[in-house]
Amino acid sequence: MRSLLFKYLKLVRSEERKKGFTLTELLVSIIIGSLIVTGLMSLVVELISTETRETARTETQREMNMALSFISTDLREAVYVYDGDCLARQNQAANVCSGLFANNYIPTPENSVPILAFWKLEELPEAVKDGCRTNRGDLANYTIGGNPVPCIAGRAYTLVVYHLSRNDSGDPTWPGKARILRYTLSRYNRSGGAISGYVEPTQNTSFESWPLDNGGNNLQDGSPSLRENPAVPLVDFVDDRAMNEIPELVDAGGASVECPQSYVLTPSDATLDGSGFSGMRNFYGCVRDEISRQSSSQSEGEAESQTAFNQKVILFLRGNAAGKPGIRNANEGFMPAIQTQVLNRGVRNKKPSQQLLQ
Repeated sequence: MRSLLFKYLKLVRSEERKKGFTLTELLVSIIIGSLIVTGLMSLVVELISTETRETARTETQREMNMALSFISTDLREAVYVYDGDCLARQNQAANVCSGLFANNYIPTPENSVPILAFWKLEELPEAVKDGCRTNRGDLANYTIGGNPVPCIAGRAYTLVVYHLSRNDSGDPTWPGKARILRYTLSRYNRSGGAISGYVEPTQNTSFESWPLDNGGNNLQDGSPSLRENPAVPLVDFVDDRAMNEIPELVDAGGASVECPQSYVLTPSDATLDGSGFSGMRNFYGCVRDEISRQSSSQSEGEAESQTAFNQKVILFLRGNAAGKPGIRNANEGFMPAIQTQVLNRGVRNKKPSQQLLQ
């Protein structure tokens, strides 16, 4: 009986020794497992990269929408918007426009091009208002920089200029391709002092011919300084490439940047060429003076032509997410341009109809 038990145990142990993997089988299993894990890891990495890339593009597009909304709100308060020909002193505007961009009457930041310029009314700084209250008994003699202060109006004209500035300095603060800068030339600084280079656009000059008088003389008391009044960044990650450098547009046969009939492009090609931004149309506008139609209630012989100088502006802006996590180059960061239309609220040169005056 005992011998039979020993034989049984020996047989069991012999069978156990025969179970398990050979070295070859083990190596094959490791290789197959590694291939499966590598494939799964690659898929996970690609999914994470795609998610990061799409997040960067979505964030950039949202930032472009916010920037365009801010500029549109700014434009709605404008009393006069320059078109590209007037700013570069070209074509029919050469007889009345001073060429704000062409003749450097305003400073331009380094590696930048001026895009859009307009005048708007802004409230006086608190320091100036305090002076108005102090001198309320003799406002006629209350002056700053030798000029009367508009205490009764409580507002003064401000020149607003938007620039596109390339991020070529390697500054990690601005990792995008280009950013939009907002420059303002106000009548007074926050301390209540006069700003050099400012000229009141309704005295001895006009919005179109600013800062020149009728004789072509420059009325500025000095050159405006970016140190005294710096340009403020509005948004980063704006595309700065020329249209013929964007593969998506080239493959699509190019992109048209022509404005609708009766609109004028801003900035002009001359402004872009002079600033080293030739062919760049990722941030631009189309400007038009809106002329009201003849009153349909009047007969043809009695038709009254009424001019209403509200100006329409169509703005275009294209971002580029290059520089954000997940975006390896400018082509991956490319996104379609967004646009909006703005009708300003200015009352410049508006004339009420004779019926309203009676």
